Amino acid sequence: MDDLRIQGCLGSPEILDVRAPFSNFDFVESRFGKNRPLKRILSQARMANFLTLVIEKIDSRGFSKDDDDDLKEAGFELSLKNLIRLSFFKKIFAGVSDIKNNLDEGYLGYAILKEVPFGNKFRWIIFESITRPARHDNNYYHAEKEYKVCCVDKIFKIKGNIYCQQNGSTNVCAHAALRTCLSMTESFNDFSYRQMNKILKENGLPHGLKEPLSDDQIKLILNKSGINYSLQAYPLADNQPKIPFQKYLYGSIESGQPALLGFESGNSGHIIPVIGHTFNEDTWVPNADTSYFSIGQDTRYVPSESWVSSYICHDDNFGSHFCLPRQYLSSKDKILVIGFLPKQTKYDAIAAEAIAIDYLYLITLNLQPNSDHVWLKRLREAVMIEKGWVVLRTIFISGNKYVEHLENLQGWRTGEHIDAQITGKLRELLKGSYWMVEISLPELFPANRRKLGEIILNAEAPITPDTISASYMFARLPGGLYVLGEKEDGKPFVSNYPLAIHTHSQIYSKS
Repeated sequence: MDDLRIQGCLGSPEILDVRAPFSNFDFVESRFGKNRPLKRILSQARMANFLTLVIEKIDSRGFSKDDDDDLKEAGFELSLKNLIRLSFFKKIFAGVSDIKNNLDEGYLGYAILKEVPFGNKFRWIIFESITRPARHDNNYYHAEKEYKVCCVDKIFKIKGNIYCQQNGSTNVCAHAALRTCLSMTESFNDFSYRQMNKILKENGLPHGLKEPLSDDQIKLILNKSGINYSLQAYPLADNQPKIPFQKYLYGSIESGQPALLGFESGNSGHIIPVIGHTFNEDTWVPNADTSYFSIGQDTRYVPSESWVSSYICHDDNFGSHFCLPRQYLSSKDKILVIGFLPKQTKYDAIAAEAIAIDYLYLITLNLQPNSDHVWLKRLREAVMIEKGWVVLRTIFISGNKYVEHLENLQGWRTGEHIDAQITGKLRELLKGSYWMVEISLPELFPANRRKLGEIILNAEAPITPDTISASYMFARLPGGLYVLGEKEDGKPFVSNYPLAIHTHSQIYSKS
């Protein structure tokens, strides 16, 4: 696919100064018709303070050429117009030579436009685009990729998530959403519509021209692409656990994976990729009883998802980087959620949290109260007396990354850190992939982004209701590492390996 992004332009580029009185609306409507997603992308560029727009004609290559071939095979006449590549820059410049003086930091992204058949006419679509969103402090993206893109004769690098529009004939909204999501995984940097349709045709579920993809077709593409995922349809049956659909979205996103969200819109269905979330530390929701998530009658906790106010998504009909309020849709609505999972894990983040809260209850139940550990005492009270007034945040992590996290941890008191001898031993022990379930308090987590510790579970261990203990590793809590064991009489006991962090420490962050 890179040969589309990095090819040079045909002829001379057009360079426009986009300061006022330049109008994004006039530009789009005069050249590309009423293309709403392009208006959205140019608005994002405006919010990111773009000052120069470079317009280039380019050939149809790579995935775009595949798209052409699919349309021809379906009997459509192709447009004779070249593709158009738009590039957005922070600096003012007037000549081609000035482009070479721009750095990656000043390059705000691109959009490649393509004219495709539409009835007996043609229309412009955004074949692909990556832009730097106007980043707010509380907007979080955990799975951005780096791409190389050419502007005239210079290669720029940009991190982001691919946005694309369907052509409405040989590919539809589900194709576009799948392309975004598949490109965010470890396995793929991009994924063509032709590849998707080939999978469907070779396995007896061909895509019908202009037809939406069925749930079975979407699952077939994911399965044949080797994607690990969880799928849940709503509304839930009476005998199913009442898990809000947002937990599937959040569990994937926090672990660096995308999710697909399908829903009914008017008389038709629609599906969009979900790629990030926002965070509102002042939300009231976690203080309401309804925010408790119960695993059993006496086992509950406050999910960190409670502080999410919106999910960040692309919509091929409207544009990129929109915020979808977390309560805009309800679990009572007709919804399909497909949460992508890391390849290595045998179970999802929801199961990991359920195992972790059980593990935490067992450990705190069998801990001997110690007045010297005031934060351990507070944690024990939150679990045992306040019946689950703890926050859980679940992250998929490699053993090496977890040890790096421990090496950088600092307690609230000066000088509190984990001894290098202990992290060295953990590095030898933790060679696989794990679920790290961070533990905090509702008054601590949103304000300080800090935690009391975490529970480590083996993500690669196959589990059943009878073999959950196979995933148990240990809990790091104030004052030590705690390991749950079993005496000869079958009664549980807790082993404690002292650590020098007795207070709270910072939550995990990739950046």
